[in-house]
Amino acid sequence: MSNTSKFQLNENAAQLYEQHPVPNVVQPLAVLMLEQITLQEGDRVLDAACGTGIVTRLAVQAFPKLGSVVGSDLNENMLELAEANSPVTEVPVTWQQGDLCKLPFADGQFDVALCQQGLQFVPDKPAAFSELQRVLTSGGRLAFSVWIHSPFHEALAEVLERRVNADAAAECLAPYALKDAVSVRALVENAGFFEIEMSVLEIQIRIPPEDDWFFKMQLARSPYSQEIAADREAIEQKFHAALEAYRNNGVFVLPMTSHLVQARAT
Repeated sequence: MSNTSKFQLNENAAQLYEQHPVPNVVQPLAVLMLEQITLQEGDRVLDAACGTGIVTRLAVQAFPKLGSVVGSDLNENMLELAEANSPVTEVPVTWQQGDLCKLPFADGQFDVALCQQGLQFVPDKPAAFSELQRVLTSGGRLAFSVWIHSPFHEALAEVLERRVNADAAAECLAPYALKDAVSVRALVENAGFFEIEMSVLEIQIRIPPEDDWFFKMQLARSPYSQEIAADREAIEQKFHAALEAYRNNGVFVLPMTSHLVQARAT
């Protein structure tokens, strides 16, 4: 297994992820993504870096005649929650642990590969795209999203730079490692995909300052969580101050943008 282990989550973090980011961020983005792609009757679908399974749950609801869906994730705790929340559907759904850099599937096993907000975290991105190419049939479809911009991560990174260290700030911005469209297209092309189409998806999230689930998630799941915990109150105050421009009727309303990339395998 590759050194993606630093992004593995403990059980509590996986539960917090399902409780807060999924309904507030991940699900709205998944809805937008599935509105932009077409899944066909009989398609064998891979949901790579599936997390707690929201893309799979929405896909079988929107496309009830799929051939099968396999949800795969590095994190066992994520997969346990995904399986516990597995959709009631006639589509065969299975869950399997797997590293994007070395997927545990046969060549050409899938007609479609989906990946929502996972590829930016892998240490060997060319290997991950090559693996997605390998497990798709010739002409198979790839659709994935990666974050472009969000003011809350930028604000937190600035605070961490000042109060913790540069490494913590860099880790905070890891979700945006593939924000550059030119670099993303080059990775896809170099892996052998063609008919590449790119678009931008945007959602808005709402964070009540008195119940800041975003900040709680950073404490629970981030590689720098211990550094935050040591000076939590001061960091949280600075973080909220940095977001004042986005306060609307007492709630932070924050835009998030993401690339949506679609392509075909050779």
